[in-house]
Parts: sequence; structure tokens; C-alpha cells
Amino acid sequence: MVALFGMCLGASLGSFLNVALSRLPRGESVVAPASRCEGCGRGLAWWENVPIVSWVALRGHCRTCHASIGWRHVAMEAVAGLAGAALAVRLAGGEASHG
Repeated sequence: MVALFGMCLGASLGSFLNVALSRLPRGESVVAPASRCEGCGRGLAWWENVPIVSWVALRGHCRTCHASIGWRHVAMEAVAGLAGAALAVRLAGGEASHG
């Protein structure tokens, strides 16, 4: 459970990093507007923003215009998710051995 929590938290951070890396160089806000397709501009539903799961469910494409959602997005979420899981397990293991 600790690893799953860490992975979800890490993948969410990775998703936010994707937004920041896409928007900040263009001088855009990372807060507003909400996430949208870079191809057609349609705002994404909440379930289209679930890290990794949404990319797989949508097969890496926008459900409206079918524009490709690059591998960079899911790769960043996956790497951050794995790092979050590893960190959570390490922290939980460290506390358990001291308690």
C-alpha cells in the first residue's frame, strides 16, 4: 500500500512537471486554464487527467481530434511514479526499523 501511494503521488508530480515544462517556456500559467489538448484545445475531463492510466486508456491520443499525446508525458509520469514508490518504501522501511 505504501508503494502504491508513493507511486500515485509521484506520478501526479510527474504530470504537473509535464504541464510546467510545456507551459513555462511559452510564458503561460501552470494553474489556468485547466489541462487541454494541444491539438484541438478542448479542455480535458477529470478522468483524462489520471496519470499513466488515462494515456493507456486513450491509447496516447486525444479522444476528440485524435492528436497524438507524446511518449514524454507518460514516461515522465512513470519515472516520477517509480521514484515516488521507491522513496515511499524506503521511508516506510526506515521508520519501521527504528520503531
